Amino acid sequence: MLTAKKNKTLTEVGKGTPMGEFMRRYWIPAAKSEEIPTSGGAPARVKLLGEQLVLFRSGDGELGLIDEFCPHRRASLAYGRNEPGGLRCLYHGWKVACDGRVLESPPEPPARTFGKKLSVASYPVREAGGLIWTYMGPRELAPPFPKFPWLDLPPDRLLVVKMYQATNYLQGVEGDLDPAHPNYLHRDFEPDDNRSWVGAGWQSIGDIMSDGSPEIACEETPYLMRHAAIRKSADPDSKYVRIFEWVAPFYCYIATGAHESQLFKAWHPIDDESCFTFYIHFDPDRPLDIEAIYANWGHRTSPPDYKTVHTVANMHLQDRKLMQRDNFSGVIGASIQDRAMQEGMGPICDRTKEHLGTSDKAVIFYRRLLLKKLEDLA
Repeated sequence: MLTAKKNKTLTEVGKGTPMGEFMRRYWIPAAKSEEIPTSGGAPARVKLLGEQLVLFRSGDGELGLIDEFCPHRRASLAYGRNEPGGLRCLYHGWKVACDGRVLESPPEPPARTFGKKLSVASYPVREAGGLIWTYMGPRELAPPFPKFPWLDLPPDRLLVVKMYQATNYLQGVEGDLDPAHPNYLHRDFEPDDNRSWVGAGWQSIGDIMSDGSPEIACEETPYLMRHAAIRKSADPDSKYVRIFEWVAPFYCYIATGAHESQLFKAWHPIDDESCFTFYIHFDPDRPLDIEAIYANWGHRTSPPDYKTVHTVANMHLQDRKLMQRDNFSGVIGASIQDRAMQEGMGPICDRTKEHLGTSDKAVIFYRRLLLKKLEDLA
């Protein structure tokens, strides 16, 4: 378990908080490219790390991510006219550039230039891998842009899925630090019946299901950490080892087999009580079976909200009759099963009341490592 103070330290992401400042030292996903498809098109509201921002492609194609609110009277620039060079506020015609500078303040007398001395918060942006990325920390400390192997893949070998989750980001992260839960939550079939998962790139799921009490090993790495789940296999002379690589601040390579499509996950903390999860499915060697991926994960969403119909209020559409037949959870789709458990904890899990066991070794390791890194950053 954690103390209330440590839980707060790990879950608060606003500006000036320890975790918020740590996350701001990395390039992080702000949106999918599809949210602002055309130059001069409608801006998109983006709430990230508690900050209300607006993302746009200006009339001349430049990307901008700036404070949503006009510095004049705080009208929302999400309604603004998207012109070459920036957004023009509808209220009084002030124009704000992609870098946050006020370019024009037309109601003011021409001789009065105070508007040009003003600016709003703005953040650098890059577009790669179907995502728009931003860096929100001190400019002089900006790291190199990441070189994830899937960023330059063609569309038929890359599927980027964005899904809203009504919890703090840490509940999602800790779900992937828990290698024991698939044996129960995701047990939709017998251990030797993995047919429904093959198309989604999980031929090895039977090996996972055959041993519900894996040995867990963890180690720190230069980029953050890795953990491994070590299971018995059908061959008594070998082990089935599944390794997860974690990259700061919240990226995870989910282990798959040598001939399977790969999965990379990232989080977008909206605020302290909600987040987006990005599922990046990719295969450098062959086109993806996209419909099989959607069918097994249950995470098909669309803009602007990227929500599914599943909520705590409707019990994530749990089917009790299905539970009596061949589905352990009664919830369809691996991502929805995860969300049901994580959203059911409440927006921010009360970790002071936990009772952690040996299966939680990676969760404990991650928390201690992050707390140490936050101390080092202070």
